[in-house]
Amino acid sequence: MSGLLFRAIIIVAVILACAIGLTAAFALCVAADYFAFAMFLSPPLAALAAAGTALLFCALAVFFGQFALARMRAKARKTLFFRIGQTLGETFGTDILDLADRYPTRSIAAALFAGFALGFSPKLRGALRDFLRR
Repeated sequence: MSGLLFRAIIIVAVILACAIGLTAAFALCVAADYFAFAMFLSPPLAALAAAGTALLFCALAVFFGQFALARMRAKARKTLFFRIGQTLGETFGTDILDLADRYPTRSIAAALFAGFALGFSPKLRGALRDFLRR
């Protein structure tokens, strides 16, 4: 237990050090931006331009972060549905295959009935399509 706690403390310390370092680097970039604007603008306007540039950078970071998270969530959702399908296939696939081997006539009749029902009913076909798209 103490090893896990020690690792957690080290991880928190590293994350805190990285956050402090990134904040300092961002502050230095804003200062450099201010000095670059100060060459062309008066000091108050240079400060406003540097602050605007920093806000624009933050807005872009948030936008790209949201975009990346949305892609990760979509990929995780697809992976989750794949795993669920794989687990269900492994769980029930052998049982269904055994039933089909034991009762071939009933299996063929059930497949034909399901095909007829899907071909005949647009609502059932749409429901199955919507279910498979999720």
